[in-house]
Amino acid sequence: MSRLKYALVALALMLGVSTAFAASFDCTKAKRPLEKFICSSPQLDSADEQLGQAFKEVNATFPLKGFVMTTQRSFLSEYPSCMMDRTGKSIANPMTESACLKMVQARINELRQYGKAKVYSDAAGKFTQENIAILVYPKEGKSFIQFWGNWMPDAYQPAPFPAGHLCNIEDRLMPAQGGFKTGSTDDSIITITEGSVKLSAWIMCSPRTGISEGTYKRVN
Repeated sequence: MSRLKYALVALALMLGVSTAFAASFDCTKAKRPLEKFICSSPQLDSADEQLGQAFKEVNATFPLKGFVMTTQRSFLSEYPSCMMDRTGKSIANPMTESACLKMVQARINELRQYGKAKVYSDAAGKFTQENIAILVYPKEGKSFIQFWGNWMPDAYQPAPFPAGHLCNIEDRLMPAQGGFKTGSTDDSIITITEGSVKLSAWIMCSPRTGISEGTYKRVN
């Protein structure tokens, strides 16, 4: 039976490149471990289809063009890790199936959060991994913020994205004098309006990358 993996196919078409699983494939001809695993598991196959649909819907309507596609590239680079043991060998068993299902569901939930978010960025046009996106959205009855981007290659083993260092911080917004703070963004005060997000101080993501203080405009 031929199964179109929507998220992976859409990503390959938009990027114009080949990715590990970016193809419409006949399950009788599946070669890579994750391809075979998806085809062998009705639950994982169903989750993969749901992921593809969520990606397709959010990517089509998200106001910051390029963002959803770029985050999907990052997700896909990590996807095969759900079925690897400590040595890096791919193993298909109930434990890895559960890990893969958990990983896919988390990504589906993340995509759905994107659809609810107010979006701010320093991108002048299409978003790339070198820009920063700031998303503000409700979650579990509370207000959350996510910072994603400002990618930098590893200084010692440089390689193309998604290898390297990336800001990916999600945390709950807590009221503070002058705006908000989170437990993950140091002492920066986050001021949020309909038109912008302002950061009062540098936020460190890793020794290699971080988020500059300043104002980030709303993307509609």
